[in-house]
Amino acid sequence: MPIKSARSMDLSSLQLFQKVILPAAVPTVFTGIRLAGAYAILVLIAAELVGAKAGLGYLISYAQSNFAIHAMYAGIITISVIVLGINQLLLAVERYFSRWRVAPNS
Repeated sequence: MPIKSARSMDLSSLQLFQKVILPAAVPTVFTGIRLAGAYAILVLIAAELVGAKAGLGYLISYAQSNFAIHAMYAGIITISVIVLGINQLLLAVERYFSRWRVAPNS
């Protein structure tokens, strides 16, 4: 319906894309980016657990095999903080690019 309304106002294809299609796609695109970021970090940590000689995944694996429980949990908490920080950063960028949306509890 919004596309038909925009076309009735004689918007060009570029204006239609900029004013209607792109703003409508922003929430979905950023949801995909956030999910991809989380999966990328999980795969990175899994790869470090299996075959690396450095990194947080290696630290967790090494600490687990040597019963260094404090170091193992420090690695797990560090990964959690990094992932939460990246997620919050991406949420802030999403809010910036979708300022036109009304907040649910406002």
